[in-house]
Amino acid sequence: MNAGSIRSPLTALGLALAVLGGGVLGTGCSKDTTSDNVDIGVSSIIFVKRAHTVVTQAGVSINVSGGQGQVIDYDRYVPGGSLNLLSPPRPDGKLINLTAAFPTADFNGVDVSFDAQQAVFSMKKDDNDHYHIYTIQLTPAANGTYDIHQKTAGDYDDINPMYAPGGRIIFGTNQMYTEMGTRADEYEHGRVVTQLASITVDGGDADRRLYSQNLSHTVAPFLRHDGKIGYSRWEHLGPTNDVKIMTMNPDGTQMIAVGGQHGKPVNSLVNIREVAPNVMIGIGTTRNRTIHAGTLVKIDSRNHNDPVCLDPQADQTGHACLDEEHVTYQLLTPDVPTDNSPSPAGRYREPSALPDGRLLVSWADGPVNDLNETSMTPPNFGIYVFDAASGKNQLIYNDRGMWSLGALAVVVRKEPALIGDLQRTADSTQPARIGSLNVTNTSLQETVTGAQFKDTALGDALKGAVKVRVIEGFSSEAAKGVTMFGLTMHEGAAVLGEATVNADGSWLADVPPYVPIHLQPIDKFGLAIRSQGTWIQGMPGEDRRCVGCHESRTGQGVPAFGQNPTVAEQKGAEKLLIPVADRAEYPWNKNDDPSKSFIQKILTAKCASCHNGTTNGNKPQEFYTVSMTSQTTGTTSVYKIPRLDLSDTPITVYYDLKVQTLNSSYVSLFYPATMEMGKVVLTSGTLPPLWAIPANARGSEMIAHINVTAPDSTTAYPVTDHPMHPENVGVTLTPDERQALIRSIDLGGQYYARQNTGFVAFAGVDPVAPKK
Repeated sequence: MNAGSIRSPLTALGLALAVLGGGVLGTGCSKDTTSDNVDIGVSSIIFVKRAHTVVTQAGVSINVSGGQGQVIDYDRYVPGGSLNLLSPPRPDGKLINLTAAFPTADFNGVDVSFDAQQAVFSMKKDDNDHYHIYTIQLTPAANGTYDIHQKTAGDYDDINPMYAPGGRIIFGTNQMYTEMGTRADEYEHGRVVTQLASITVDGGDADRRLYSQNLSHTVAPFLRHDGKIGYSRWEHLGPTNDVKIMTMNPDGTQMIAVGGQHGKPVNSLVNIREVAPNVMIGIGTTRNRTIHAGTLVKIDSRNHNDPVCLDPQADQTGHACLDEEHVTYQLLTPDVPTDNSPSPAGRYREPSALPDGRLLVSWADGPVNDLNETSMTPPNFGIYVFDAASGKNQLIYNDRGMWSLGALAVVVRKEPALIGDLQRTADSTQPARIGSLNVTNTSLQETVTGAQFKDTALGDALKGAVKVRVIEGFSSEAAKGVTMFGLTMHEGAAVLGEATVNADGSWLADVPPYVPIHLQPIDKFGLAIRSQGTWIQGMPGEDRRCVGCHESRTGQGVPAFGQNPTVAEQKGAEKLLIPVADRAEYPWNKNDDPSKSFIQKILTAKCASCHNGTTNGNKPQEFYTVSMTSQTTGTTSVYKIPRLDLSDTPITVYYDLKVQTLNSSYVSLFYPATMEMGKVVLTSGTLPPLWAIPANARGSEMIAHINVTAPDSTTAYPVTDHPMHPENVGVTLTPDERQALIRSIDLGGQYYARQNTGFVAFAGVDPVAPKK
């Protein structure tokens, strides 16, 4: 879509008001800040102002945390923002409000074109609007106005735009576009999350393209030296709950990690900019309560074993220079906490590089968290130059009544080479292809313990893989009225299938595109050897084959298809393209379809007669108590939990900041692992063993207790220590029932599933089909 031109008039009076209104250019900064005029080497900067305070006859309203659960605060609309040019960029510079025609607007992101003649930004014009993408010419027309063109529309929000090579704009959107509907994250209970999309500068929505989904927010795209797109991705997968740096091709293919997978000193990395090939500057912070501000951090993801990769002037063609396994991090502002505690040195947002290497930053002094609004003292983000050598901030602009964010130098910059499209269809019926050349090839220095393994190197353990379990992830958009799937941090899960690992270690499968999946190589007992800790996605028709199970990025790449084909390639990909309603799930209880397996049904029939509220095997049932103190009221509640009651008797426990009533079997099995997460405190009694460890059936005492037999008649655990129970007391547990118990734990221990929450897959027109 290329909507009609919108002209933003800038009269002499309007300019005067803009300068005066934004002219609360106070110098009230910390002792580490100077306010002398400074030459930053560019003639202009562009930035957005965002409002946080509204004064009416009814009183003063402050909103600094309305979008707090959204990773970035795109959902925090407060009228009165603007897009601004400052020339020259210093406290006495001339401020031009480029969007004075929209006095009730709010803004979320801005970028400057490669030729510095145009900017792209996200704006919500009023409370009835959504955030949409606009472009604006940075040179005024003959009548003094700046041409603005709306590029996107629709009943969804488009935010954080950036220019990509070839005339494209990449941005975040909360548009719904798969059978699962609009994604809604689980942990923080935000009901809508953002993914990435693109348009062309000329075509707007007519060229709209939607990329693969994540289970939570994908935000803040940035341009890399190689023409690829970097971005921050909030990763929810079981206990993993952080924000990593990812990269992809401009067409949305080949989504891989760039940093934050291993050893980062902070929970989340956001507002990233690349300052040299594979060297980035960003913000390190927690996910919440800090208003997405934090410490400045330098992120170096270069391959330090290759001297060419360390030379910014060298041609890196043919060199594997991205090494996300050995990223180094340098906190440039070490006095700023990396958690959400009050900061003695303020907090930073949205850094960008100046030509001389210094950083433009938004900085606010004081505690800087979402509790400031309760004391009527919202943080005050102004624009400063940060000098890493001295650690000092130098004032550029500060309107004390607004937040000044996202400052960029208006300068010409080199446009990276265009990466041609690999993905040529938006047909969601076309599968993505995943697989490995050899599943045993891994660079992870881990060990595996449980069943036949005892501190076995991962690479050796993977030699026992016979299949790869492919698991679709979904969140609370698929659980109506449910914001958690049980007593674990795991999202909803469904098994798309289990692809065979061939004699050469290869496997290949076709899977639904767009949706997040993760993998588990499994042994002959059906036990996961390792559970992959990140989501992967594929576009329609995309090939995501890799070398092995987390192979080194600086090692050998995937050979050209058709050369020395693997056994899997010769056989062809297995089709794991089951409709949503038929995908195998393992909910604990309340399955609407009695013909589908669910766990309580097995336990009631085979286990509960011996393990119930009265008896535990041949002994009386034991109990232990736990306590939880409310963060809100300060009151302490005590909960009594049976050691091993496998009945469906309801029991009330505290989890995820609320009281829940669940089956005794589920609580008995998973609560010990919950306590290891520090959610509750043991008050009396003896804590049971870890009966069920989410995503780790191999290490779960329940699975060792019932044991399991492989098709070759060997048992996973020595029968001398672990007899086949309950067969040893005259009850038979079938192989399928054992596998159901194993899978329910390996998938994360979901109490709820799509099958028992009334979910119906989106059945309208293909949501990713090109617009007509």
